[in-house]
Amino acid sequence: MANIRYDEYCGVHYAAVGQSAPGESVVLTTSDVTVADGDVIEFLIAIGCGADGGAESVSPVYLHYSVDYGVTWRLVLEECLPFEPGCSGKAQTASVYYPAGRWQRVTVPLPSATVSP
Repeated sequence: MANIRYDEYCGVHYAAVGQSAPGESVVLTTSDVTVADGDVIEFLIAIGCGADGGAESVSPVYLHYSVDYGVTWRLVLEECLPFEPGCSGKAQTASVYYPAGRWQRVTVPLPSATVSP
């Protein structure tokens, strides 16, 4: 975990809070988990709550996964528009989360690419 601390944030007394200097990243990783077909990930996230300079000064959060022990990383969900090949006529937003200034529950069905080998 880089630039993460546990503190009060947006009304929650014990939350993982990421904060960095300009040009730095904030990284929070989980331990390895086994993912099976049909699994979902669910989490609460608040981005930009009480940010100095407003929510526009806060970077988005990217939800990535790795199946090679962190050598390479990909977005859990890639953006897909209905007219693009491989999208099955459905729109899908990428697993990128933007400042909202409040807590939001996110539930993401995990695609087959995330399934453990």
